Amino acid sequence: SLLAALANEHMLLVGPPGTGKSMIARRISECFNNSGAGTENDYFEYLLTKFSTPEEIFGPLSISKLKEDRFERNTAGYLPSVQVAFLDEIFKASSSILNALLTILNERIYHNGAVVQKVPLRSLIAASNELPTGQEELGALYDRFLLRSFVDYVSEDNLHKLFTLGNSEHLGKV
Repeated sequence: SLLAALANEHMLLVGPPGTGKSMIARRISECFNNSGAGTENDYFEYLLTKFSTPEEIFGPLSISKLKEDRFERNTAGYLPSVQVAFLDEIFKASSSILNALLTILNERIYHNGAVVQKVPLRSLIAASNELPTGQEELGALYDRFLLRSFVDYVSEDNLHKLFTLGNSEHLGKV
C-alpha cells in the first residue's frame, strides 16, 4: 500500500471483514500527514452501498451556483480534494459514482459541472469482501487498480508473531 501511494497508483484490497483493510488506508494517510506533505483534510473514507449518492462521495451541490444556473459541487473535504482516499465495498457503488471514479482514477480529474477540476489524489485504496462475479461493467473499474492484494485473517501458524510484535523496533512505522 505504501508502494502504491509513493508511485501515485491505486490499490485494491480483497478479503473478509476484520482483516485490517481500512486500517491500512488510515496508516498510509498518516504517513503523508505526519511528514508535512499534507493536512488533516487530505484523507477521505467512505463505505459504499448501492444506495450511496454522488453527494456523499464528491460533495453536495452548491446552492449559490445553482442560483446562477450552474451545476457545481462543493468538493472541499470530499474525494476530489484529497491526497489519499479509502472506499470500502467499492463494487457496490452506483453507476453514477463509478463513472466519475473511472475518470478520477485514470486521469486525476473530476468533471464538476462545466469545470474540469484537477484531483490531488495520490492513491485511492479500495476494498471489497469479494470480487464481483457476473458484472462485466465493473471490469473497467477493476483494471484501474494496478496493485491488487488478497488479505486474510492471521493464520494459527503466525498468530504468535502477532503477539511478539511489541518487541519489534518497526512497530508503529509503516
